[in-house]
Amino acid sequence: MLLSCVSLYACSPAKYRGWNGGDQYFNDQDRMFGQEDRISPRSQSGSSGCSSPYVVRSGDTLSIIADRCGVDMMKLADANGLHPPYTLYIKQELVLPRKVTKAPLVHDFSKSEHKAPKMDSTSGFGWPLSKPYNYQFLSDSAGNNALVIKAPVGEAVYAAEQGEVVYSGSGIEHYGRLIIIKHDDGYLTIYAHNDSLLVKEGQEVKKGALIATVGVTGDVQEPQLFFEARYHGRKVDAKPLFHQKFLH
Repeated sequence: MLLSCVSLYACSPAKYRGWNGGDQYFNDQDRMFGQEDRISPRSQSGSSGCSSPYVVRSGDTLSIIADRCGVDMMKLADANGLHPPYTLYIKQELVLPRKVTKAPLVHDFSKSEHKAPKMDSTSGFGWPLSKPYNYQFLSDSAGNNALVIKAPVGEAVYAAEQGEVVYSGSGIEHYGRLIIIKHDDGYLTIYAHNDSLLVKEGQEVKKGALIATVGVTGDVQEPQLFFEARYHGRKVDAKPLFHQKFLH
Protein backbone atom coordinates (compact mmCIF):
# COMPACT_ATOMS: atom_id res chain seq x y z
CA MET A 1 0.00 0.00 0.00
CA LEU A 2 1.49 3.29 -1.04
CA LEU A 3 1.53 5.99 1.60
CA SER A 4 -0.53 9.10 1.11
CA CYS A 5 1.61 12.07 0.21
CA VAL A 6 1.83 15.26 2.21
CA SER A 7 -1.03 17.65 1.47
CA LEU A 8 0.04 20.93 -0.04
CA TYR A 9 -1.93 24.10 -0.49
CA ALA A 10 -1.02 27.31 -2.29
CA CYS A 11 -1.99 30.93 -2.36
CA SER A 12 -5.69 31.67 -2.03
CA PRO A 13 -8.04 31.04 -3.77
CA ALA A 14 -6.32 28.02 -5.29
CA LYS A 15 -5.97 24.99 -3.03
CA TYR A 16 -3.03 22.62 -3.42
CA ARG A 17 -3.57 18.97 -2.56
CA GLY A 18 -1.32 15.95 -2.14
CA TRP A 19 1.01 14.83 -4.92
CA ASN A 20 3.34 12.01 -5.82
CA GLY A 21 6.88 13.16 -6.39
CA GLY A 22 8.50 16.06 -4.57
CA ASP A 23 6.66 15.84 -1.24
CA GLN A 24 9.95 15.13 0.53
CA TYR A 25 10.90 18.77 0.01
CA PHE A 26 7.95 20.02 2.08
CA ASN A 27 7.47 19.70 5.83
CA ASP A 28 4.11 18.29 6.85
CA GLN A 29 3.58 20.84 9.63
CA ASP A 30 4.48 23.75 7.42
CA ARG A 31 1.37 24.83 5.52
CA MET A 32 1.21 26.43 2.15
CA PHE A 33 -0.61 29.73 1.69
CA GLY A 34 -4.37 29.51 2.17
CA GLN A 35 -4.45 26.11 3.83
CA GLU A 36 -7.60 25.70 5.88
CA ASP A 37 -7.36 25.26 9.65
CA ARG A 38 -9.37 22.05 9.54
CA ILE A 39 -6.25 20.30 8.28
CA SER A 40 -4.50 19.13 11.45
CA PRO A 41 -0.69 18.86 11.42
CA ARG A 42 0.70 15.53 12.52
CA SER A 43 2.50 15.41 15.82
CA GLN A 44 6.28 15.43 15.52
CA SER A 45 6.87 14.44 19.14
CA GLY A 46 6.19 10.71 19.02
CA SER A 47 8.22 8.97 21.70
CA SER A 48 8.56 5.70 19.80
CA GLY A 49 9.67 4.55 16.38
CA CYS A 50 13.14 6.13 16.26
CA SER A 51 15.19 3.03 16.87
CA SER A 52 17.09 1.57 13.95
CA PRO A 53 15.68 0.07 11.83
CA TYR A 54 12.77 2.49 11.70
CA VAL A 55 9.51 0.84 10.61
CA VAL A 56 7.50 3.03 8.24
CA ARG A 57 3.91 3.66 9.30
CA SER A 58 0.84 5.25 7.78
CA GLY A 59 1.30 8.95 7.02
CA ASP A 60 5.10 8.85 6.96
CA THR A 61 7.19 10.56 4.30
CA LEU A 62 10.96 10.70 4.21
CA SER A 63 10.98 14.30 5.44
CA ILE A 64 8.63 13.50 8.35
CA ILE A 65 10.78 10.55 9.44
CA ALA A 66 13.97 12.60 9.21
CA ASP A 67 12.39 15.42 11.23
CA ARG A 68 10.91 13.07 13.83
CA CYS A 69 14.13 11.14 14.33
CA GLY A 70 16.54 14.06 14.15
CA VAL A 71 18.47 12.90 11.09
CA ASP A 72 19.40 14.57 7.83
CA MET A 73 16.88 13.65 5.13
CA MET A 74 19.46 13.21 2.37
CA LYS A 75 21.67 11.05 4.60
CA LEU A 76 18.62 8.98 5.45
CA ALA A 77 17.89 8.53 1.76
CA ASP A 78 21.51 7.60 0.99
CA ALA A 79 21.67 5.11 3.86
CA ASN A 80 18.69 3.27 2.42
CA GLY A 81 19.41 3.61 -1.29
CA LEU A 82 16.34 5.78 -1.86
CA HIS A 83 15.94 8.06 -4.85
CA PRO A 84 13.33 10.66 -5.88
CA PRO A 85 10.37 10.56 -5.47
CA TYR A 86 11.32 8.58 -2.31
CA THR A 87 8.23 6.36 -2.29
CA LEU A 88 7.82 4.52 1.02
CA TYR A 89 5.69 1.54 2.02
CA ILE A 90 3.99 0.68 5.29
CA LYS A 91 6.18 -1.66 7.39
CA GLN A 92 9.24 -0.86 5.26
CA GLU A 93 12.38 -0.83 7.43
CA LEU A 94 14.78 2.10 7.19
CA VAL A 95 18.29 2.26 8.62
CA LEU A 96 18.90 5.47 10.56
CA PRO A 97 22.27 7.07 9.70
CA ARG A 98 23.04 7.97 13.30
CA LYS A 99 21.87 7.05 16.78
CA VAL A 100 19.00 9.07 18.23
CA THR A 101 19.77 9.91 21.85
CA LYS A 102 16.55 11.63 22.87
CA ALA A 103 12.96 11.99 21.82
CA PRO A 104 12.43 14.78 19.31
CA LEU A 105 10.67 17.94 20.44
CA VAL A 106 7.71 19.71 18.93
CA HIS A 107 9.10 22.46 16.74
CA ASP A 108 9.15 25.94 18.21
CA PHE A 109 9.26 28.32 15.24
CA SER A 110 10.33 31.19 17.50
CA LYS A 111 13.71 29.58 18.09
CA SER A 112 16.61 30.83 16.05
CA GLU A 113 17.64 27.40 14.81
CA HIS A 114 14.50 27.24 12.69
CA LYS A 115 15.16 30.55 11.00
CA ALA A 116 16.87 30.78 7.65
CA PRO A 117 20.20 32.63 7.65
CA LYS A 118 20.13 36.15 6.32
CA MET A 119 21.30 36.50 2.75
CA ASP A 120 23.86 39.11 1.83
CA SER A 121 21.84 42.13 0.70
CA THR A 122 24.47 42.90 -1.95
CA SER A 123 23.82 39.56 -3.63
CA GLY A 124 20.49 37.90 -2.91
CA PHE A 125 18.22 35.94 -5.22
CA GLY A 126 17.89 37.13 -8.78
CA TRP A 127 14.44 38.12 -10.03
CA PRO A 128 12.88 35.07 -11.75
CA LEU A 129 11.58 37.05 -14.74
CA SER A 130 13.18 39.57 -17.09
CA LYS A 131 11.39 42.48 -15.38
CA PRO A 132 9.12 43.08 -12.38
CA TYR A 133 5.79 43.01 -14.26
CA ASN A 134 2.76 43.12 -11.95
CA TYR A 135 3.81 41.31 -8.80
CA GLN A 136 2.68 40.97 -5.22
CA PHE A 137 3.91 39.22 -2.10
CA LEU A 138 1.31 37.08 -0.36
CA SER A 139 1.81 36.70 3.38
CA ASP A 140 0.69 33.76 5.49
CA SER A 141 -0.21 33.84 9.19
CA ALA A 142 3.46 33.50 10.16
CA GLY A 143 4.45 36.50 8.03
CA ASN A 144 6.20 34.45 5.36
CA ASN A 145 5.81 35.90 1.89
CA ALA A 146 5.42 34.00 -1.37
CA LEU A 147 5.63 35.85 -4.67
CA VAL A 148 3.08 35.95 -7.49
CA ILE A 149 4.09 37.64 -10.75
CA LYS A 150 1.48 38.15 -13.48
CA ALA A 151 3.24 38.03 -16.84
CA PRO A 152 2.48 37.00 -20.44
CA VAL A 153 2.38 33.33 -21.43
CA GLY A 154 5.76 32.29 -22.77
CA GLU A 155 7.74 34.85 -20.75
CA ALA A 156 11.07 33.34 -19.72
CA VAL A 157 11.45 32.09 -16.13
CA TYR A 158 14.96 32.15 -14.66
CA ALA A 159 16.61 30.38 -11.73
CA ALA A 160 16.85 32.75 -8.77
CA GLU A 161 20.13 31.15 -7.71
CA GLN A 162 22.42 28.37 -8.86
CA GLY A 163 21.55 24.88 -7.74
CA GLU A 164 20.26 21.45 -8.70
CA VAL A 165 16.85 20.78 -10.21
CA VAL A 166 15.27 18.25 -7.84
CA TYR A 167 11.79 18.28 -9.36
CA SER A 168 10.50 19.06 -12.84
CA GLY A 169 7.03 17.86 -13.69
CA SER A 170 3.30 18.12 -13.20
CA GLY A 171 2.74 15.62 -10.39
CA ILE A 172 0.38 17.95 -8.56
CA GLU A 173 -2.53 19.14 -10.66
CA HIS A 174 -3.08 22.42 -8.85
CA TYR A 175 0.53 23.59 -9.14
CA GLY A 176 0.48 22.88 -12.84
CA ARG A 177 3.92 22.42 -14.34
CA LEU A 178 6.34 22.82 -11.45
CA ILE A 179 10.08 23.18 -10.91
CA ILE A 180 11.93 22.91 -7.59
CA ILE A 181 15.59 23.87 -7.33
CA LYS A 182 17.79 22.93 -4.37
CA HIS A 183 20.44 25.51 -3.48
CA ASP A 184 23.35 25.59 -1.06
CA ASP A 185 22.76 26.08 2.67
CA GLY A 186 19.43 24.28 2.71
CA TYR A 187 17.40 26.58 0.47
CA LEU A 188 14.79 25.47 -2.08
CA THR A 189 13.02 27.67 -4.61
CA ILE A 190 9.68 26.72 -6.15
CA TYR A 191 8.37 27.87 -9.54
CA ALA A 192 4.74 26.95 -10.34
CA HIS A 193 2.10 27.33 -13.10
CA ASN A 194 4.69 27.14 -15.89
CA ASP A 195 3.85 26.51 -19.53
CA SER A 196 7.07 24.82 -20.66
CA LEU A 197 9.62 23.10 -18.41
CA LEU A 198 13.08 23.53 -19.90
CA VAL A 199 15.23 21.67 -17.35
CA LYS A 200 15.31 18.09 -16.09
CA GLU A 201 15.69 16.58 -12.64
CA GLY A 202 19.32 16.25 -11.63
CA GLN A 203 20.41 19.10 -13.90
CA GLU A 204 22.71 21.74 -12.42
CA VAL A 205 21.69 25.29 -13.28
CA LYS A 206 23.38 28.63 -12.81
CA LYS A 207 21.82 31.74 -11.37
CA GLY A 208 19.80 33.39 -14.14
CA ALA A 209 19.58 30.21 -16.24
CA LEU A 210 16.44 29.76 -18.33
CA ILE A 211 14.38 27.03 -16.66
CA ALA A 212 10.77 27.46 -17.85
CA THR A 213 8.21 29.77 -19.41
CA VAL A 214 5.23 31.45 -17.76
CA GLY A 215 1.94 29.63 -18.18
CA VAL A 216 -1.63 29.16 -16.99
CA THR A 217 -1.32 25.60 -15.67
CA GLY A 218 -2.84 24.36 -12.45
CA ASP A 219 -5.61 26.16 -10.58
CA VAL A 220 -5.09 29.65 -11.97
CA GLN A 221 -7.17 31.64 -14.43
CA GLU A 222 -4.50 33.95 -15.83
CA PRO A 223 -0.81 33.59 -16.70
CA GLN A 224 1.47 33.96 -13.71
CA LEU A 225 4.49 32.62 -11.87
CA PHE A 226 4.11 31.47 -8.27
CA PHE A 227 7.48 31.61 -6.47
CA GLU A 228 8.21 30.37 -2.99
CA ALA A 229 11.38 29.87 -0.94
CA ARG A 230 11.94 27.18 1.66
CA TYR A 231 14.72 26.50 4.14
CA HIS A 232 15.20 22.85 5.10
CA GLY A 233 11.68 22.18 3.86
CA ARG A 234 9.99 24.98 5.80
CA LYS A 235 8.53 28.12 4.29
CA VAL A 236 10.58 31.27 4.74
CA ASP A 237 9.88 34.86 3.80
CA ALA A 238 10.96 35.21 0.17
CA LYS A 239 10.90 39.00 0.13
CA PRO A 240 14.19 39.72 1.97
CA LEU A 241 16.00 37.08 -0.09
CA PHE A 242 15.79 39.15 -3.27
CA HIS A 243 18.30 41.83 -4.12
CA GLN A 244 16.51 45.05 -3.19
CA LYS A 245 17.07 46.57 -6.65
CA PHE A 246 14.29 44.31 -7.96
CA LEU A 247 11.67 45.57 -5.50
CA HIS A 248 9.66 48.76 -5.80
